[in-house]
Amino acid sequence: RDVMADMKDVAKAANECGGDFWGSDPRNGGDQQMEDDSEEDEDMLEGCIPAGTYVNITIEKVTPVAYARLSPESLVAGVTLLPHENKVSVLHMGLSQSSKCDRSEIPVKSKDVLTFRCGWRTWQARPVFSQNNLNSDKHKFERYMPQGGAFFAASIFGPVTYSPCPVIVFRESVTEDDMPNRELIAIGSMLGADADRIVVKRIILTGYPTRVHKRHATVKYMFYNPDDVNWFKPAGLTTKHGLNGNIIESVGEHGTMKCLFNAPIKQHDTVCLPLYKRIYPKYVPVTKTADDNETVSNATSLLVL
Repeated sequence: RDVMADMKDVAKAANECGGDFWGSDPRNGGDQQMEDDSEEDEDMLEGCIPAGTYVNITIEKVTPVAYARLSPESLVAGVTLLPHENKVSVLHMGLSQSSKCDRSEIPVKSKDVLTFRCGWRTWQARPVFSQNNLNSDKHKFERYMPQGGAFFAASIFGPVTYSPCPVIVFRESVTEDDMPNRELIAIGSMLGADADRIVVKRIILTGYPTRVHKRHATVKYMFYNPDDVNWFKPAGLTTKHGLNGNIIESVGEHGTMKCLFNAPIKQHDTVCLPLYKRIYPKYVPVTKTADDNETVSNATSLLVL
């Protein structure tokens, strides 16, 4: 009965307002609201050109040398930049190896000069490959580009580009006939521009126990200077058999040290000290030809085509 009464009240209210019961009262504010919405739409469209309109674009400050490079048969694309897209930042891309690159016998090493086609822009960069861990704020550095279709991240210096944006990566090479060749090696999409993304490289220093007494051990061949032993004294040690320990003190003048572990250590065990170093991408030297046919190399320039 309550539901039927509510439905009757709704039907009565709809008949009174003529069906326009959404929003403000149609008797005094409905027309005013429609006028406000139309004014807002006009403000948004101010300065815009309708689709399908023919326009003439005049480009200023074009040098004769740059104009001579344009072929009369080629098409010139005109685009506009979003805010901050004229700046250079650290870009991160989610990539995977192309199927055409599987047949290549030459691996792709980090910091090699590669050509990136990102949207409508093309430039060369020296990427740093890393693992794309979704649940971690630190990502392990990869010396070579992962193979077998694995997904990875590439960090480079380049113009700011917003995601989603498709990315194609090429490698420039020379054939046996001394002809330039461009090989497709990876495809993916843009992850974003973030200078705070941390890429770390892991190295492990190893030492060998020479004297062992229960949980104590004298370790050699990890350091060769007492100053290095004192510097890494707060760092933790591990062993290949799963023990954890720390450095107690330095012994002698050749980097020997006394260590204490959480369990008795064996003579044939190996002491390890993992260290991490943050890795940054590098700029590509851009070669420019001057008017007097001299080549000038600038290591901090970014050439975008």
